[in-house]
Amino acid sequence: MLDDPFESADRAELEELSEAVRDEDARLHVVALEPLHHHMEDLAERVLERTCAGLIVLDGSNLDIWERHYGAASFRAFMNRVSAAIEESRGSVLRMNDVVCLDADHGDSILIFLTRSPDESLGPAVDFETICTKLKRLIFSHFLTAEWWYHQALEQMAIGSALIIRNDSVDPRREIYRATRQARHDAQLAQKEVQRQRHRVVGSMIAQRKITTLYQPIVHMRTGAVVGYEALSRAEPVDADRLGVHLFVAAAKAELDGELDQTCRHLSIRRRPELETDVQLFINTLPSTFFDPMRELEGMLEQWIDDGLRPEQLVFEITENITLEQLRRILPNLRKLRSQGFRFAVDDVGTGASNLQLLADVEPDYIKMDISLTRGIATSARKQALGTYLLELAGKCEAKLIAEGIENQADHDMCLTLGMELGQGFLLGRPALYAQTQSAV
Repeated sequence: MLDDPFESADRAELEELSEAVRDEDARLHVVALEPLHHHMEDLAERVLERTCAGLIVLDGSNLDIWERHYGAASFRAFMNRVSAAIEESRGSVLRMNDVVCLDADHGDSILIFLTRSPDESLGPAVDFETICTKLKRLIFSHFLTAEWWYHQALEQMAIGSALIIRNDSVDPRREIYRATRQARHDAQLAQKEVQRQRHRVVGSMIAQRKITTLYQPIVHMRTGAVVGYEALSRAEPVDADRLGVHLFVAAAKAELDGELDQTCRHLSIRRRPELETDVQLFINTLPSTFFDPMRELEGMLEQWIDDGLRPEQLVFEITENITLEQLRRILPNLRKLRSQGFRFAVDDVGTGASNLQLLADVEPDYIKMDISLTRGIATSARKQALGTYLLELAGKCEAKLIAEGIENQADHDMCLTLGMELGQGFLLGRPALYAQTQSAV
């Protein structure tokens, strides 16, 4: 490995700034849910009146490892987003007077108590399957543009249900606690079937190459010139609905991420836009792409050259969730590819100090500032400070900084004010199919 050009102070400052930004984001759009015990007497009364029909639980008890990895602020931000989706469903999926709460103070699960009027008490049982399906779709819609690690949490959150049928010989409070336990148990059983379905969907997508490839422009913000395109792989709408989480998160859980990565890489190259000599194609890669032997990758690169394209026009994006051991294994091959002229970018920089090791060893041509740092940078002094700091780090390793996630003019203008020149986001160009990309240019 190369000598680390970053001082320990760099790591400490980056970690401090990143944590401050995560805390700030977690406090935005907070949906304050009270714990179950605050609602217990009201719910007990509803059980006595037979106007509490059942319970749905969104069980986050599987997220303990995820929280230890990404921190309490990220957990709060995740729960806030789920809570916001549930609140949005009132009047459509849920009734206005349904009770939504946490299982406990600072709890890890959300409870939804479904209500009905007294004259409905002898009606049909609650259609839990329909309600849960609609809730899952709405929650997923709130995470469409979320960072990938939130999709990891979403993949692990289980949803279950239980009827509440009044038994006059039992205290209604204990009926509520019993229903909560039953709903949790149902959630964990249902989660296994959900994961089996996701595995089947991902496997079918890879085998049949049912993957949509979109290309999003990377733009010089002062001139408006397109300097490159990032290839983005997406599930088709029907499959995306069945998955309910990010495609690559589902593939990783099914242990098919390597197969999916290889398929997406080939499709990205084959379906690419026509590239001018000064325009680059950015493709996302897993660490396993660069493991020995690289026969598949080398064959693809030979075809790239045979198509009349230069090595400098292809940029490999290295994901930030690479382990130190993986980095050690692939560094010789990264250097080999660099010597041939191919370029590299480090993705999601700014989410933690672990990225600094990548910057030191990979010596990237581009550093991509994480989307969570760009969104709202116009109104966040902390994000502005972190953005400025990343510009300085980019200068240290002679790389260009790309601000991801530019979606409004205010954030665009602030990035320019801070000295950033390259950007990517909906304001500058939405991901599009090849034909749409060409017509836009």
